[in-house]
Amino acid sequence: MNFSQGLGNKLIYLAVLILMLFPLFLLGQPSGGGGESGGGQLTQMRDEFQISEADLGEINPASETMKLSTLGLRGIAASLLWNKAHEHKVHHEWDRLRATLNNIALLQPHFEKVWEFQAHNMAYNVSSEFDDYRQRYEWVVGGTEYLVEGVRQNRKSPVLLWHTGWYYGNKIGVADEKRQFRRLFADDTSYHARIRAEGIDIDGSESLGPDRKPDNWLVGRQWFNRGYRLTREGGVPLRRKTPLHYYETGPKWLINHAVAIEEEGEFGDAAQRAWQRGYSGWLAYGDELIPTTEEFSIRLRTLDEMRRRMEDLQSEFDELTDSLRVQMRDERIAQLSEEQREALETPVAERTQRQYELAGIANLSINPSGMEVARRAPPDIKIRAMELANELEQTRRRLTKVQGYRDQVNYDYWETRTQAEQTPLMIEARTLVYEADRLNEDAELDQAIEKYELAWGKWAEVFEQFPVLMYDVAAEDLKDSLKRYQRAIDSEEFPENFPLRTFADYLFSDAVSPEEYEEMVQQQSQAERPGKQNVVELDFQQMIREASGAVSQAQEEPVADPEKSLDTQAEVADDVSVEKE
Repeated sequence: MNFSQGLGNKLIYLAVLILMLFPLFLLGQPSGGGGESGGGQLTQMRDEFQISEADLGEINPASETMKLSTLGLRGIAASLLWNKAHEHKVHHEWDRLRATLNNIALLQPHFEKVWEFQAHNMAYNVSSEFDDYRQRYEWVVGGTEYLVEGVRQNRKSPVLLWHTGWYYGNKIGVADEKRQFRRLFADDTSYHARIRAEGIDIDGSESLGPDRKPDNWLVGRQWFNRGYRLTREGGVPLRRKTPLHYYETGPKWLINHAVAIEEEGEFGDAAQRAWQRGYSGWLAYGDELIPTTEEFSIRLRTLDEMRRRMEDLQSEFDELTDSLRVQMRDERIAQLSEEQREALETPVAERTQRQYELAGIANLSINPSGMEVARRAPPDIKIRAMELANELEQTRRRLTKVQGYRDQVNYDYWETRTQAEQTPLMIEARTLVYEADRLNEDAELDQAIEKYELAWGKWAEVFEQFPVLMYDVAAEDLKDSLKRYQRAIDSEEFPENFPLRTFADYLFSDAVSPEEYEEMVQQQSQAERPGKQNVVELDFQQMIREASGAVSQAQEEPVADPEKSLDTQAEVADDVSVEKE
């Protein structure tokens, strides 16, 4: 190849490169330079899908300059900085650590885990290295403000908003030094000004505690509400957080606020209003549309409505199919082996282990599902029967999902507790215990004992009205006070006429199981939780247990007596068939 031929090839390559730059220029033309088109194709696509820097969050010139200066090695630079941050933490070089974290944020402003991880590092790990609670508080605030900076850089991130609200409550309001932290937060006017600058209504009634100062729990809820507006009204999808627990936290912060002010000695009207707000917030959470792992969404408060719907559908289906289910069951019994029929005919109390197993398997096989019955229905009612069977199945699936999600968040308990805590009786009971504990600390034993005994009587009335509170966290609050009372009366035994004897025996004894204690409670008081614990609910819980078991559960539990109503046993089979499908 001679010199002239090589030069010609180079010129051709140069011409091709220039030609390739022209379409790239047209595609990437910035907004404002393309007439009515609003820029090149790439610019228009960024605007359409809202993925430009301005759409993601606040544009930081320093961040953009730093990313450009890495010349495509941003990932390597970020990794080195993460390692450097760890070294600064190990050597307790806090100022250098803070500067390094700032540099990491400049390199990775839209990687949410950067903000979450480093904020946790500052608020939880670094803060614990200091002895003075004021210094710990400053690092907690630093971690929270680091998250706020992340929110500014990622204004469409519901998860970062959730984490910000979480820190205001969980770190300031739950830490060992929570009393000091809450007091520091309430008086931190410079911090309040910075929160106010972020658009949080820190001066409104929704953020102020009984002392008319900002309360950490209520301010944290304001951050949750901002995230809720993004997902509810803004259409921003929720990622990396389950909707059930994402929407639960806001109402829980109202409840935690009510608990906190009572622990600090605030009772009366202020406590009652706080619990009323918690109750309203919890009911609103029950009305929230919650996406599930299935193809449908649910509302937690629709449980009773769905049960009534199930009963109506089942009644209509049973009336329509009449004796067809019984006929199909008899046919299947006739196909069983002699050993299986003998097991079914043997009374439950007299069955051997082998007969329990055989009867359980037989019961699952002889009871037809609703759809099986519908397929055998006469032509004139077959279509309607199949519609009802299908609707029964879909309603049962929704019902099962609602009950399962309610159990996950302990919905019934928190609804009952927020309802009970706002009653004058409960507030008086808590007030008496609080006053008795203070008198006990001041060595005023006679007055303390008198207050304690008045309080136990009130608590007995509370448990009579709301038995469910006896075996959950609300009752645990009394354990320390009961021990103080024992020390005050100088006895490890409670008096003969002690109104909470059964409760105390359960609380302090490992020999009594929760099931045995619940039975004792029912024997001690026949009071029911108003409008909640009823026969329908207990039947439904039994149905869920039977529906989720299949063959293995049938081997462990006593099977249904064959002499029982065929309709009742057929309902169980329906439930099992739904789980199988």
